[in-house]
Amino acid sequence: MEQKIKTLFVKGFFVFFAGSLLLSCVTPRHTVEVGDYLILEDGKQVLGKEKGLKCFFFENNQRKQPFQQFVTYKYGIGGTEDLFWYVKLDGKRYKCLMYSNDELMKYYDLSQFMVSNVETEVNRVGSTANFLGISVVDDFNEDCLSPESLFQNAVLKYLKDLKFEYNNY
Repeated sequence: MEQKIKTLFVKGFFVFFAGSLLLSCVTPRHTVEVGDYLILEDGKQVLGKEKGLKCFFFENNQRKQPFQQFVTYKYGIGGTEDLFWYVKLDGKRYKCLMYSNDELMKYYDLSQFMVSNVETEVNRVGSTANFLGISVVDDFNEDCLSPESLFQNAVLKYLKDLKFEYNNY
């Protein structure tokens, strides 16, 4: 009887040790808190450019009307499919390209970003998407969110103001 207990103890210890070793090899998944916004690399592709555009990425406010409706109303756009709009800043025209939720999932692993404002089904008024993304190009399809762009500061200010206006609409 004592031999069986000793054998069970050894086997139990071995299973515990193997389990601990296996769990220690698993790397923890890191999530990034979005905060105000992030600029993500390699988004939508545009004609004539090898690299994807930078994306102004921020958390969706699900208590508000869908962002697409807000932009459609604000800029008098006809539809919400393949949503884009033009804006003039400092006398220069820019094209803003809105990402659909499917496009965001195509270009980015959304599981690596942390949702800070989780809403219950009852409180959701707008879109169920957790995140929104916008890229901006000039008339020459140059990425205006790129650090090399001379227009980055003006475009970032516009996008931050647009996000603020949406959240306070």
